[in-house]
Amino acid sequence: MSEVLNLAQKFKIQSEKQAKTIEQEVENATTQLNSFMTAKLQESEAIIKQGMESLDTSNEQLLTTLATHQTDMSTALETYMSNVQAHTTKHLNLFAKDIEKTIEAYTQHIAYLIEQREDRIAKVIKSEMKKWAIISGFIALMVLMLGMIMGALIINKFSKPIYINQQIQPQIQQPIDYGKK
Repeated sequence: MSEVLNLAQKFKIQSEKQAKTIEQEVENATTQLNSFMTAKLQESEAIIKQGMESLDTSNEQLLTTLATHQTDMSTALETYMSNVQAHTTKHLNLFAKDIEKTIEAYTQHIAYLIEQREDRIAKVIKSEMKKWAIISGFIALMVLMLGMIMGALIINKFSKPIYINQQIQPQIQQPIDYGKK
């Protein structure tokens, strides 16, 4: 049972490590995105201020510059999301493999424990069966002997010997007279 607890503890520690790693990567990527966005927003602010101060800059140039910054910011956001997704997917795949290995090890351990228990039960049953077989054989032998003794006593009590003491008388045959009628 302690092996199962060890497997569960190992699984918990791995899970916590994976979660911390993913959290750290997301935090790093978020910090980088925040820095980039702040810089781009400051740039946009500077461009807007420049456009306000210098009315000589055409409205189209200002819109073009702002569109370029907006595109850069969208690209940065997409890159950030792709990176976070890639790192998260990678770590989740590793985590899934670790879970699979842990479950497989747990399943093998449970199968081993079940096999051990079945072996112990079979040994107990065999030892009990030997005892019962010996006892049953002894009882059957005793019943047989008791039956033989009772049969002998019953036969002895109710049967009387028959003695054949008849005297044999010789039969005398009379001569047959064929002339008589």
